[in-house]
Amino acid sequence: MPEEKLYFLNGVLVPENIVMTPAEQLDCHILLKEKNAEVRREIVRKIGVERIRQKLNAKILDKSSDGIYELLNLDLGDGRQRPYLKMRSPSIGVYHIEGVPTEIDTVEQALNWRNQTVDKPVILT
Repeated sequence: MPEEKLYFLNGVLVPENIVMTPAEQLDCHILLKEKNAEVRREIVRKIGVERIRQKLNAKILDKSSDGIYELLNLDLGDGRQRPYLKMRSPSIGVYHIEGVPTEIDTVEQALNWRNQTVDKPVILT
């Protein structure tokens, strides 16, 4: 019976290719296909947010005054552009990128959509 192998980055179960492929050889477009937010965070952590911004031709549409959030327009590689919210987790200090609806064009709109409210959180996590 073949041995089952599991692959983790920073305690998050991820596909084998993400662990075994050197960061500089990973295609940044895998980030756009990944549905799991924790796996996306680990892809960003491994590849590096600046390399992802460069390879996906990211244009900054908006920034928060505190520097925690940026709304990026990313090239999906198929002729489409799509907004993604780039955020830094205050609790663990790593970046994460999350797709938002195409009609969103500010960080504030993206956060309201993501949080399903216009109320500001009392504590950021």
